[in-house]
Amino acid sequence: MNSPMIKTERTPCPQRLVQRCAAMALVALAALPSGPAAAQAAGSGIALYPGAKPDAATTEFLRGQMGVEGSAYRTSDSLQKVAAFYQQQPGMKPMGDAAKDSAAFVAGCKEEFNAVLKKKMSTGCTHHVTVQNPWMDMKTGKMVADTLVSIVKQ
Repeated sequence: MNSPMIKTERTPCPQRLVQRCAAMALVALAALPSGPAAAQAAGSGIALYPGAKPDAATTEFLRGQMGVEGSAYRTSDSLQKVAAFYQQQPGMKPMGDAAKDSAAFVAGCKEEFNAVLKKKMSTGCTHHVTVQNPWMDMKTGKMVADTLVSIVKQ
């Protein structure tokens, strides 16, 4: 049994339609947030350092071996530059002074007055951010010379 062949013809998209679609796409992209506020670490509300790339192996180590809810990211930028970025983030508080090879921050804290110490203290922090350079790859035991950012839920 022979089936009749149906002949279809392609009709080119009108140029105006293509231009209109391209213009709408550009408007939509321009409306998206950009910069540090655009990228946040895994639903934490913590800004991700611009250009930092996820480190799957270290994230797996945090979750599997250390049993914490967290993520790790790497960048070639210096520890000082990355620490300065986190120091400027709203709600981020340094944990002591940054060292030559590490800096630590807490976020999501409440300020409460400690009657014993007679001063305000941060309590109930939700996240801990550490910045390290160099850092040890726990899988290989080797020191790595780029900057590692770990963001962990408390």
